[in-house]
Parts: sequence; structure tokens; C-alpha cells
Amino acid sequence: MSEAASVEWHPARLLQDHGDDSQDFALLILNQPIRNVGGLRRLWKNSTVRVAADGGANRLHELSSFRGKYSNLQAIIGDLDSLEPSVKDFYLSQPKPTEIIHEPDQQSTDFAKAVTWIRKTQPSMPIVALGGLGGRVDQGLSQLHHLYLFQTSHQDPALYLLSGSSLTFLLNKGTHHIHVREEGVADVFGKHAGVVPLKGRSRITLKGFEWDVEDWETEIGGQLSTSNHVLPETKVVEVSTTEDVLFTIALRQTDGEDDG
Repeated sequence: MSEAASVEWHPARLLQDHGDDSQDFALLILNQPIRNVGGLRRLWKNSTVRVAADGGANRLHELSSFRGKYSNLQAIIGDLDSLEPSVKDFYLSQPKPTEIIHEPDQQSTDFAKAVTWIRKTQPSMPIVALGGLGGRVDQGLSQLHHLYLFQTSHQDPALYLLSGSSLTFLLNKGTHHIHVREEGVADVFGKHAGVVPLKGRSRITLKGFEWDVEDWETEIGGQLSTSNHVLPETKVVEVSTTEDVLFTIALRQTDGEDDG
């Protein structure tokens, strides 16, 4: 395994109900239907910066509960071909108007443009992209591609893709301790998890799962650690990998999360 230092992850803090021990992070709204309004409210409360990628602003505006006290959106970024004129006018009319940033480059996605802007203005801040992996397959593959491009080393701020059912992020080669349960924080994750190689073959060691492995070869077209389970008593899972891999974990589903 790699000799890189162990990396500690605390993703549960991003999704907790209170902000006493939360992390500073930027919330990026993608142009996908928002299935979990309760989760969005927690992310909105806990985040420090809030940005929409083009039509993501339309998705926010569709939620009547977000047209009042949740209207403090800092920026809308993209080629703006999806942004509805009425939505643009709404955010420009707020007491603190939203910054509208037109980036016409057709060689870059709105997702990439928004991440680049956040990284320039908040270079050390993690990003949670809401709507990640929730749309078309080609869009999902593009998001994974950009996840790999923006997370080139442990030193890069984390980029998380949050769908209605799971949280996904990249683990660079080395050893990672992922705190799936935090003291004083209600459980936000379910039991299902996966560790998937994103580029080429890797050898992984897993601890804290129902099906742990040691120095196990994995690659697309070969063996894959999907549909694994985090044990009920596990607070920290350990993943060691010789190459970059995706880590994905299911969100805990609760009644009323889709109410808006």
C-alpha cells in the first residue's frame, strides 16, 4: 500500500441537523430535481457559500419555501442557457442581489465552471454538489470525470457529490479513515457502501465493513466492491488503496424528507 499519511474524513458533519460542530463548505446546486428538501435545508444552514450552476437556480426557485429566507444565493454561474429570465430577475431583486456570472465557454460544463469559481474565491473550502449523479448517465459520467480532475491529491479541498440517495467522493491513493458516525450527531448514513476504482486497477484493503478484504485487486471489468455494508457498530471505516478510488455511501432515509 501507499506510504502516504492517513487522511481523516468527517462527511457526517456536512449533513447534521445543527451547526455546532459543522465544517465550513460551499454548497453547489446542480440542475437536477431536488428530491430531499429536508436535506437541502440542513445543507443550506450549514454551508458558508451557496452557488447555483446555471439551471440549478431554477430548481431552487421551484421550491416555494426557498423564495423567502432561503433566497441568499451568492452566485449563479454558467453559460446561462438554462436560467429562466424570471428566476434571474428574482435573484437580482433580493436585498443582497445574487451575482450572475456568464461563462460562455462550451468546452467546459456548468458544473466545472462553478467548481472553478468556488476554488478561485474560496481555495481551501470543501464543496458539496447537490444533484450529483442524479441525472442522465452521460452527465453522471461527466461529474465523475470532473471529480477526478478536481481531486488530484489529498491537499485539494474535498469535492462531494450528493444525490437523493448517496454521498460520493474520491479517495486518492493511500489510507483513509472515514467517520461514518459522529458523537452527538444523529446517523445520516445507511449501511450500503462501495469502493470503486475510477481509473485503472487498484489493490484495496477494507476494515469496518461486513465484507472486509486485504490487498484485494479491483478494476472495472474485474472484481468490484459494490453493495458492501457498513457494520452497525462501526464508527470509522478504513480504506487503503494503491490508486484513486470512489467511495460512495447510502444516505439514511427518513420519513418526510421529500416534503417541501
